Amino acid sequence: MPTHVVWQAWTTADGRSRRRAVQVEYGRGTEIMRRGRKRKPNVVRDRAGKSRGEHAVAAEVLAMRARELLSDQIAPEHAQDALAGFTLGRLLLRGRADPSNPGSITQAQYDAGDDWSKIVRSHARIMGYSLSSTSPSFDLVKGGVSCASDPARTEIMRIRRKYSDCYRALIDAGTVFKDYRKASGLEVAMICWDVCVNNRPLGTLSAADYGNLRAGLNALVKALR
Repeated sequence: MPTHVVWQAWTTADGRSRRRAVQVEYGRGTEIMRRGRKRKPNVVRDRAGKSRGEHAVAAEVLAMRARELLSDQIAPEHAQDALAGFTLGRLLLRGRADPSNPGSITQAQYDAGDDWSKIVRSHARIMGYSLSSTSPSFDLVKGGVSCASDPARTEIMRIRRKYSDCYRALIDAGTVFKDYRKASGLEVAMICWDVCVNNRPLGTLSAADYGNLRAGLNALVKALR
């Protein structure tokens, strides 16, 4: 398979720039879409969940992260933990500290949400839409394949099938709470999108949001088995 070299760059704690060459495989002129992999445990991420490398973080960045964690009711010593850099990870940190916390998630729920976010990003790529818009893919479940990218057709079909399965699972995951309020499947799907894809801040989530999120993540656990 033909490859090309790209450069990855980062800044060390003492302010020096570093970079390394990485070979990337191409298929028919376009980078092959690989199956999503688990987030590395030692990677530092920003608030948007993007990796900032496996290297030391500046002290002022860690201090700001620690303050954010305190406001999210998470121990500040997790500031350098990769999970502290994005909403789904912070929910898991809460769950590890106190499994009974209603504003937390389990490891299985985290894994399902993380896997689903990778499926969503792959789906956006092959369908040619931007994830900056509000859940555009909900209108594209039955759409045709975009010409924006050209990965192997079997990979396109695999991604579309997984996306469709997850979408149906979320829509079917409406939940009845103690006050007998019925949550629609769309509410469940939207809060999962907000948290897993858009990294919606924890401080903006309500008790109903947490309930809908857990219902959606539980549905994804089953759909992704």
